[in-house]
Amino acid sequence: MKNMFASLLRHGTAAPVARALGAPTAWRLLGCYAVASVFVVGLDMAAPLPDTGGGRVWTGWLQDFASTTAVKPEALPVWLDALLAMAGAFLITVPIVIVYVRTRTHEVFDDSLANTILVLPPIVTAILVVVHTSLAVAFSLAGIVAAVRFRINLKESRDALYIFAGVAIGFAAGIYALDVALMTSIVFVLLEILIWRTDLGAATVSPAGGQGKEKEKEKEKARDHDARAPEADPPTRDMVLRVQVTDADAGRHAVESLLETLTKSWHRVRVGGGRDGALVAIDYEIRLRKRYSADEVRDRLRRDGQPFITAAELAPLEPAATGGRTVTEG
Repeated sequence: MKNMFASLLRHGTAAPVARALGAPTAWRLLGCYAVASVFVVGLDMAAPLPDTGGGRVWTGWLQDFASTTAVKPEALPVWLDALLAMAGAFLITVPIVIVYVRTRTHEVFDDSLANTILVLPPIVTAILVVVHTSLAVAFSLAGIVAAVRFRINLKESRDALYIFAGVAIGFAAGIYALDVALMTSIVFVLLEILIWRTDLGAATVSPAGGQGKEKEKEKEKARDHDARAPEADPPTRDMVLRVQVTDADAGRHAVESLLETLTKSWHRVRVGGGRDGALVAIDYEIRLRKRYSADEVRDRLRRDGQPFITAAELAPLEPAATGGRTVTEG
């Protein structure tokens, strides 16, 4: 029985990458609706609804066959009435699940949602049978449901339509309107197939034969990858500073007074040049404060170090640069 039903729905790991809705599926849908129609018509003939309302009652010839002493139609037992209504809701829902399975790719197919759609209508039917016309039971049920939180994550917003269709079928079956439930299922399946076949509401395909959609999917995957990628390492705060000054002593004093404010620590590693009126180059190894960037430190040195500082450049300190913190005069 399990293999027969799985074969009917054709879902699982053996399903193709892109499910098609061809002639075999159409025959399955026709077969399911034929069985559901026979069940609904046969149930109305064997156990019709009385004119006075309420549950189903045995038809005359069945009652005569079962007992000749009854003088009025005998109502079906409550459990049997509920069982028949739930069975009808289940049969009417099977075509909806088939359409869901056959019109979804592996990327958006949700096996748990398919199972939910299949089981939801009989459960809703049972709730309606229990509540029936009792206002007290209805309020009690509302309180119980409010105390339980239900949460479902849908891969596509369109999948919510299947949930609503299942609830509608369950409501119709719960008030003994299986014919309405059957028509609801047929109309929903036809509309869903029409939308799926015509691709209504989808983005316009580019003249390159669908390459526009593929490029859009690639862009979305790239954005998702970028969102999941780890954040880039923060910029290093260990820098090498080279300044050029017009005078060695005055320039060094101007630079180092600014470094006391702009850096967390600094070391002078080399002083070179200065012969024959040339500019003096001074190299420092510095560690920036968090509140100052390398550009801000460079601009402050150029602006506040005038007229002694003529140029200032910063570069990241190489990890292997551990040497010389001694001052050398060129």
